[in-house]
Amino acid sequence: MFKLRVGLSVLVASSVLALFLGYWSTSKPSVQDTSLTTSSARSMSLTTKQRALAAVTGAFVADAATMGLHWIYDGEKMKELVSARSSGPEFYEPPSCPFYSYESGALSPYGDEIFPLLQDVAERGEFVPEEFAMTSYHAAKSYTGRLNSVFKEMVVKGDAGKKYPELASPSKDLHGGIKTPILVARYFQDTDLLLQKTREATRVHEIGAEAEDAAVATALLLQQVVQGVSVSDAIKALAANDAVSADTRSSVQQVIDAVETKTFADATAAVAHFGKPCSLPGVLQGSVFVLLTSDGYVDALRANMVAGGDNCSRSIVIGAILAAAQGKDAIPTEWKQKTKAYEETAALAEKIIQ
Repeated sequence: MFKLRVGLSVLVASSVLALFLGYWSTSKPSVQDTSLTTSSARSMSLTTKQRALAAVTGAFVADAATMGLHWIYDGEKMKELVSARSSGPEFYEPPSCPFYSYESGALSPYGDEIFPLLQDVAERGEFVPEEFAMTSYHAAKSYTGRLNSVFKEMVVKGDAGKKYPELASPSKDLHGGIKTPILVARYFQDTDLLLQKTREATRVHEIGAEAEDAAVATALLLQQVVQGVSVSDAIKALAANDAVSADTRSSVQQVIDAVETKTFADATAAVAHFGKPCSLPGVLQGSVFVLLTSDGYVDALRANMVAGGDNCSRSIVIGAILAAAQGKDAIPTEWKQKTKAYEETAALAEKIIQ
């Protein structure tokens, strides 16, 4: 869907980028990451409800923080943008997505996609696919931002009188997976019901086994972390869980193997290999790689941002899982303040945690 000149200019930009990336990982800036090592004691004391709440807010903040660099597929362009900034890539100013122009701090189209789900579950107290499908249709119909093909088709079908599940269209993206922070927050205590709701939620927008399977895998991974399992152990368990399809288990194992053999130098290289676009399995594999190789919420999201491509859908998954692992304090206060929808998402999240 989606070359700057080579030579000295590229070398200079690459060098500057390397310096900044080194700075983020070794220094202690005002917006400081909460490392997995130093937060382990606090993490152990978190309740499941606290983790579930952090997962929801962590997902939305991650999306807003990433939006300014969304859908940049040109690696050299990304280097140029990041090297021009004296601080981290989060809340990039001016927002530089080549496909839409939103104000800094706004949610991306993916965040805007799942916000009505958060509202619906908070108000209804449960997820009802037939009801949410109409909520999503009306939200898409009135949306003034960028609609992807799935949502454009949903509007057409809704206008023609279609209902759930006939509003969906064939898709191999992570629309189901990005819904899981909200679904896990509501149903983390009942695995069977969680997986049922996850499949139903995926079918609101997508038709296809791969999309459903990836959503189930994402839900199970996040549920495990909400219940106190470490991120690495939860990912390893996912690769052996019979509730996950064989193809999805294999794709997760490929990432585990790549991390163990140090196949890729960093997240940028890994995402370039597994796939920068929105499509599966690459979008899930890129998320898992970042989760396995990063030192906490901020470090992971920064690595994911500069990896480019569809970094926003990956950020929702990454942000939810690492916030659940570390708790809400892992989300920098400055990031919360810059996220326009933070107060509302936090209040709605409180309503669905039972």
